[in-house]
Amino acid sequence: MSFELVYGVHAVKSKLKVHPDSIEVLYCLKSKERIAKMQELIKLAEQKKVACEFVSKTKFASLMQEYEISEQVVHQDVFAKCVSNIRIHDEADLSSLLQRGQKTPLILVLDGLQDPHNLGACIRTADAVGVDFVVFPKDRSANVNATVQKVASGAIESVTLVAVTNISRALKLLQSEGVWIVGMAGEAKEYLYDLDLNISTAIVMGAEGTGLRHGTKKVCDYLAKLPMNGRVSSLNVSVATGAALYEAVRQRDFV
Repeated sequence: MSFELVYGVHAVKSKLKVHPDSIEVLYCLKSKERIAKMQELIKLAEQKKVACEFVSKTKFASLMQEYEISEQVVHQDVFAKCVSNIRIHDEADLSSLLQRGQKTPLILVLDGLQDPHNLGACIRTADAVGVDFVVFPKDRSANVNATVQKVASGAIESVTLVAVTNISRALKLLQSEGVWIVGMAGEAKEYLYDLDLNISTAIVMGAEGTGLRHGTKKVCDYLAKLPMNGRVSSLNVSVATGAALYEAVRQRDFV
């Protein structure tokens, strides 16, 4: 049986609300000040009948070392050891996922993000706008680890994730199902705002620094960009993802 670690107040709360039965034990730093600030979380754990252990600073540090939690992560003095129940779909599920989703689906495709913080932030935004699912490569991409779960602030529990062997092949499959592919690229001639996103759409974001791979660009029906009027030439990929997805929301819901 595999385990996962979930840390940070928001991520742990989400796990308690959605999958409390998956939590084997919840560890909290024993501190009057910290416990006072976590009363809501502790009360929720009691309601869900989840074991909560209050440990000393030394014990907490020992547990972090045992479970290989980096000292650099912002764990907010709480983490949960859970039976892994995150389901990640594969390429074979794409057609069925489209059939059960919206009439005009909105899909986010991440072409090899390396930073787990960016992956988590993109998944969080995908949840906020209500995408049907998020596609990313099995290899050459950040893994869905505890850092991703914390940054996603609970969105891992609600967003459908699809890990594929080949992004280009997955995009072609989506095209065969009537989905138009929009790749975000700084060198594009068209602005995203000029495209019709009311149709079945997959928005494809490239990796940090390198952007979309050549093979991915070739598959796209359109290449589009966001306006850049300042001195910087590009945005962080999670920020650009938010801007792109919310343009789709604006066109679909507010026009």
